[in-house]
Amino acid sequence: MTAIIQQLIKCSKIDLPKIYDKCQQYLCQLLLVLIFWSIVWSIYGQPALPPNGHLYHLILLFTLSCICGKLCKLVACPPLFGSLIIGFLYGNLLSVELDNQLCSVLRSASLVSVLLEAGLELDPKVIRKLSFVALRMAFVPMMVEVVAITFATYWLIQFPIKWGFLLGFVLAAASPAIVVPGMLNLQKRQLGVDKGIPTLVIAAASIDDILAITGFSICLGQVFTSNESLVWTVLKGPVEAVAGALIAAAIGVLLWYIPNKDESKLERITLLVMSGVAAMFVSQSLGLESFGTIACITLAFVAALKWRDTGRDRPVLATLKISWSLFEPLLFALIGYQVKIADLHSNAIGLAVLALIIALVLRTVSSMFVIIGANLNLKEKIYVSIAWIPKATVQAAIGSVALDLARQRGNDPQLIEFGTFVLTVSVLSILITAPLGAIWISFMGSRCLKVAVPSAVVESIHIHDRGNVVVVDAGGGAAVSDQTIDLIAQ
Repeated sequence: MTAIIQQLIKCSKIDLPKIYDKCQQYLCQLLLVLIFWSIVWSIYGQPALPPNGHLYHLILLFTLSCICGKLCKLVACPPLFGSLIIGFLYGNLLSVELDNQLCSVLRSASLVSVLLEAGLELDPKVIRKLSFVALRMAFVPMMVEVVAITFATYWLIQFPIKWGFLLGFVLAAASPAIVVPGMLNLQKRQLGVDKGIPTLVIAAASIDDILAITGFSICLGQVFTSNESLVWTVLKGPVEAVAGALIAAAIGVLLWYIPNKDESKLERITLLVMSGVAAMFVSQSLGLESFGTIACITLAFVAALKWRDTGRDRPVLATLKISWSLFEPLLFALIGYQVKIADLHSNAIGLAVLALIIALVLRTVSSMFVIIGANLNLKEKIYVSIAWIPKATVQAAIGSVALDLARQRGNDPQLIEFGTFVLTVSVLSILITAPLGAIWISFMGSRCLKVAVPSAVVESIHIHDRGNVVVVDAGGGAAVSDQTIDLIAQ
């Protein structure tokens, strides 16, 4: 009987050790959640107990978000999509009120994690080597989308111009959570590497995100400034951004020497993270909205300039990636939770989606124009242009910042309304573009891009139909069609 069962398992190709390892992993994670909940209950008591404790519901929301994220991953859908959906359902189907201040703190902490990681991964060598095409890709389509969103929302729903620019910069950033893994997958499959398409998109994406966050930070200072001085109203955002960059750069240089390279990695990680957290929360307390986001990026970027030479940045980056893996499901679930159906005005939201579609079309067209000098054919231009559409991480990280600040500024109904609108459109942009973008990058890559193979392989194959092979001078590689791949396999 045992032999029959073993034979059935062998024939069905069930990987029992892998299943066993996965079950162990999930049980371990569930045990960690239960232990964490018991600690929270022992400290806070009633707020951590069902059915109405807000801390209990926060932990439950995080757990459900992780589960839904893993389920989405099984069907090749971005995990953040599942987290957003479960947050949206949780906030609208259950009569649960989470603590707004605690949620704001958690979102800000998540933002610090994202910004510090972005700063550490911003390699100056890559920036210096960026071609003019990559720089155009990072700047021009982003600004086209920002301007399109600003004036489309103004004309369609009379959304204020200053808030329109802020919304435009929130929406303009391409999501590294979707674009970068997708491009790395293309590299593994050798799709488009002969023309450097994955490298070009990844390099330009990092600059695109930094520019979008910088523009958002400046606009944030503009929309929340007082009307006492016109000069200060105009200069407040840029002045705060520059001040944040200078102070953070000075702290970053200090971190070159403190702690020294022989001391604990933990001290270096703690100093960087605590400096970023301090910059974010102190700037919010002082009403310097543009200061915190710029300071976090600059701090990590400057510190990594020296750390990178000796590899001291790697353990810090690894720690930040672990922290983001914990913050990501919580952040996206909280973002989805904030979107309440009762607060939505169907007419305004419908017109906002129309404005988003207009902006995406204009961005796609402008992207095709700016890559004219990149030696790409029409299919490759279309693929690269649409690969910029996905919205996710940046929108989730900064989409709620304006609403949080509006609530901190004395609950001004108009500011809260504008902040809620920005958050809602941010979430809608993620729900619309994230799955479509991920599907496009994954499934259209083999149809729009050509596979690069070593030239030695091509020279060893005799092809009668020369239309199936396109040899390019790109590091000894060649691009071949699907028919050629079938021939190589044979």
